[in-house]
Order: sequence, then C-alpha cells, then structure tokens
Amino acid sequence: MIVYCCADLIFATKVRSTCDALGAVSRPARNADMLHKRLDRIDDGKPNDAVALLLIDLDLGEPALALIEQARGHDADLPIITWGPHVAVDLLSAAGQAGATEVMTRGSFTSKLPEIVQKFK
Repeated sequence: MIVYCCADLIFATKVRSTCDALGAVSRPARNADMLHKRLDRIDDGKPNDAVALLLIDLDLGEPALALIEQARGHDADLPIITWGPHVAVDLLSAAGQAGATEVMTRGSFTSKLPEIVQKFK
C-alpha cells in the first residue's frame, strides 16, 4: 500500500487518482496519528496492507520532517519519497537528513509520479 501525506487537496487527489489509475492501493495520512495507524496496520475497515511506500509533501513544513522521522523510526528500510518547491533548498536538505530515501522538487515528483506508483504498487 502507498501512503501519502499531502499539504493540500489538489496533490492528495493527484496522488490518489494516479494510484487508482494504476491499480495501486493508497491511503492518506493527514497527521502523525493517522501515519501511526497506517504503519501499524490498525484495522479501520478500509484497505490495511503493509506500507510499501510513504510519500510526503514538504509543503507541510516542520510536521513533514517529523513524519519522516516517525516513519524511519518505525521501519528503517521503508522507502520514503518527499517533494517540495525547488526554492525550499533548506527544507529539501532537511528532509534528506531526517531520513527520506529520495527528495525531489515538486516538478520532478509530478512528472515521475506514475513511474513511482508503478514501481511500488
């Protein structure tokens, strides 16, 4: 399952619709509690597969870094891909330092999203 943490509805919809189109199960995690439930596979009556990939929007700011650290603490090998504005150099760097597997600019993430989903579905 692909779990995504997005700062706005537009990106959340883009991720979800790309996953749906490619036959990948996806679930949102809007905060640390939801991420905990996804990572620990707490039953909420919806798809509850193991998390194969975590996508985090760095437009969430400092909470995005905390989500990276939370996920990394749960599973050192979990692929975590983050994205943010190309001008947010410090935030992009901080995401890598927090444990993101791959850090991308928003444009790069948008263009590679189908490929990413296909790889981890």
